[in-house]
Amino acid sequence: MDLTDSTVMKVEIKPEHEINSSTQEELRELLESCFPEYPSRAYFKQLPHLRCLAWERGALVAQVGIDHRMIRNGDVPLRIFGIIDLCVTSLTRSKGIASGMLTQIESVARSSRVDALLLFADDPRVYLANGYRKVSNHAKWLMINDHETLGVTEKPLGEMMVKMLSDKSWDEGVVDLLGYLF
Repeated sequence: MDLTDSTVMKVEIKPEHEINSSTQEELRELLESCFPEYPSRAYFKQLPHLRCLAWERGALVAQVGIDHRMIRNGDVPLRIFGIIDLCVTSLTRSKGIASGMLTQIESVARSSRVDALLLFADDPRVYLANGYRKVSNHAKWLMINDHETLGVTEKPLGEMMVKMLSDKSWDEGVVDLLGYLF
């Protein structure tokens, strides 16, 4: 599918606070259909700062949450976009939508002086195809569950992936997420 054909496909990045209740409901339905264990809401642990939304003929067909924050990688602070819950409807998969959204997010990140894109993925294929790499750092994060803070933990996370955008390098030290695990 040609993502440049705006009569068929529209991809936009919107601040979370500008998303209306109708779109929130579509997001909830999309996330639940793609992730069977997802809670019955439009976010998992916390609201993202931004969303990348893909619409096909007026219907929501894909989404990615974006968390803009600072983290610490070893001893180096990094400005990141955390990539959250990328999902595409089953009927529109394998059309390049996910890759197109990742490209658009990367473009915004580069123009916003973001050092890295960071994510956690059970299935790394689309990310590997888009220049991300697996890393095996220990991570430290704020544990939250169902709107309650449970504490801080540190352990290895095998699903961590990164794509560096600045001249800074990725360190093998502990990654302090300075917040929740997105």
